[in-house]
Amino acid sequence: MIARMIKRVYLIEDEPMVLDFCMEYIKNYTDMEIVGTSSNGQAALKGSLEAKPDLVIVDIRLPEVNGLEILSILKRKLPDCKVVIFTATVNPHTVRVALQGGVDGFVEKGEGLDGLRKGIEAVKTDKRYFSPHIKRMMTPFEEDLSSRPPFKLASGPDAEQKKI
Repeated sequence: MIARMIKRVYLIEDEPMVLDFCMEYIKNYTDMEIVGTSSNGQAALKGSLEAKPDLVIVDIRLPEVNGLEILSILKRKLPDCKVVIFTATVNPHTVRVALQGGVDGFVEKGEGLDGLRKGIEAVKTDKRYFSPHIKRMMTPFEEDLSSRPPFKLASGPDAEQKKI
């Protein structure tokens, strides 16, 4: 598989120590350039939309705007940008929303920088990466997501009244 040209990365993390670890890893062990960092969601949206990175690494739990909302907006406004979630907030709901939002990778922070490396390497080859625990959560509903929208469409005689 040919590696995707991912050179510009934007980091979104509100825990200073985790952000520092991620920055050091990217600076010292990858060929990517950090084009921005943010510790709150609102600044992250503005900064990442302006920087137009190839990859965004984002936590879910952030002040102002959460990482799942950022994922959704980035995938609409920067469709070529890869998004890897790096978080401790892992449950069936967050996994489902991330999949519906088009996430490229979902790494549990407990997997550490090795998990983040695996996620980055996967998206560089146009693959998706999910931590093993997350993969187990995906099994019950993963196939469903490609065959239907994330909401139920109104149909029948009273459909006009149900439209938003």
